[in-house]
Amino acid sequence: MTIFETRRAHAIALMQQANLGALAFVPGPNFAYLTGVTLHLMERPTLYIIAADGAEHALMPNLEHQKWQTDMPHAATVYWDDLDGPGEGFSKLADQLGLDNPLGVEGLRMRAAEYRALSGLLGSDALTDADGVLAELRLIKDAAEIADLRRAIAISETALGETYDAGIGGQTERQIAARLKTAMLAHGATGFSFEAIVLGGGASANPHGNASDRPVAPGDPLLIDFGASYGEMHADITRTVFCEYASDEHAAIYETVLAANQRGLAAVRPGTPVGDVDDAATAVLETSAFADLVLHKTGHGLGRDVHEAPQVARPNRDLQRSGMVFTVEPGLYRPGDIGVRIEDDVHVTETGHDCLTQFDRELATYA
Repeated sequence: MTIFETRRAHAIALMQQANLGALAFVPGPNFAYLTGVTLHLMERPTLYIIAADGAEHALMPNLEHQKWQTDMPHAATVYWDDLDGPGEGFSKLADQLGLDNPLGVEGLRMRAAEYRALSGLLGSDALTDADGVLAELRLIKDAAEIADLRRAIAISETALGETYDAGIGGQTERQIAARLKTAMLAHGATGFSFEAIVLGGGASANPHGNASDRPVAPGDPLLIDFGASYGEMHADITRTVFCEYASDEHAAIYETVLAANQRGLAAVRPGTPVGDVDDAATAVLETSAFADLVLHKTGHGLGRDVHEAPQVARPNRDLQRSGMVFTVEPGLYRPGDIGVRIEDDVHVTETGHDCLTQFDRELATYA
C-alpha cells in the first residue's frame, strides 16, 4: 500500500467506528493528506469524498482536470466548467453517493457554499460535523512528517539566531520581521507557518499582536512568535529576549515563565493525560506572584495545521501517545508593560519525549 492508501484506510476505519457513510473534504490539510494533491480553496467549489465502503468521489472544476486525473484516476469524479457552474455537478455527485449513513464534513473548514449545496440535495439531517472524528486522522505523525518538521524547526532556529545577532536595538518590529523572513527563505523554508509576530515593549503583552513601525528601545522585551514551513509541516516557536538589559521585575516574570515551560516539558510522556501538561505548567504561573497575568492554555497540536489536535488544556483527559506533536508555550502578559512567552515543539516518544526545538531558553539580552 502507498502512504496515501494507508491514510485512506485509516479514514475509512474512523468513519466506520463513527457510523458515518462518508467523509467530505475541501482543499486543505486533510484533503492533501489523503490524496497527495494540493489545491487552493478558491471560488470554485471542490470536494473529495471517501465512503465507508472505500469508494472515492470528487467534484472538481475543469481547471484542475489534468492535475486531479493524473494523481487520482480511480476517483469517480464529476467535472464542471466555469460557464455552466457547479450546480449540475453537485447533483451528479449526490446521485453517485447513495448514502445510508450521514456524510461527515469538516466543521471548521467547509464553507457555507459547499455545505448548502450538499444539504440542499441530501437533506440537512444527512450532514454532520465530523471534526471530532477527524481529529484522530492526523494525530499521530509518521517518520516523514517528523523529518520535515525537524527541518522546518532547524531553518527557523538558524534564522532566529541570525536575526538576533544582527541587532535589535533601534530596529522596528517590521524591520526585524522582514529580516527574520528573509533568513528563513535563505535557509530553505518553503514558506511561513503564519505571519511572524514580532512585538517590542508593551506591545509584547498582546499575544497575537501585529508588528508595527515602533523601534525597539533599551530595556524593552522583544517577543517573536514565528515558524518556517518545510514540505507540508510547520514550525511554531516563540522566544522572548530583552534589548540591552532586563529590569528586575521583568527578569522575575521571565524566570517564572521559564520555570513553567520546564515543568510543562517534564510532563510530556505517553500514557498520561494531555491536560496534565497544561496543569503542570499553569500551576507554576498560578502559584507565582504573577498569577493575574495568565491568559491562555499551555499549547496545541502542531503539524500540517499550525493549530490542530490535541489541545493542551486541563480538561483534555485523552492520553498522550507516541507520535503526537504539540507545543508547550506558557506565557504571562501585563498590558502596556511586558509579555513573555516561551514556546517549544515537542514530539511524544514511546519512552518520554523529544523536544524538537533547541534554541536557548535562558534569559538573554541583545544590543
